[in-house]
Amino acid sequence: MKIEQLLAKCPECGSQDKTAKRRMLDEHRAHAELDVIVCDKCGYVFEENKKEKE
Repeated sequence: MKIEQLLAKCPECGSQDKTAKRRMLDEHRAHAELDVIVCDKCGYVFEENKKEKE
């Protein structure tokens, strides 16, 4: 996701607050990958990891 997309307003509610949720890849929590970026106010999904979840 580009910085312009992170700063953009939500198309559903107009809020700029977003949360990036990450999925831990190992038990030591040293490695993670982006799981989803959602709007804090309405829950609109901006970006979702396209890989098949295990």
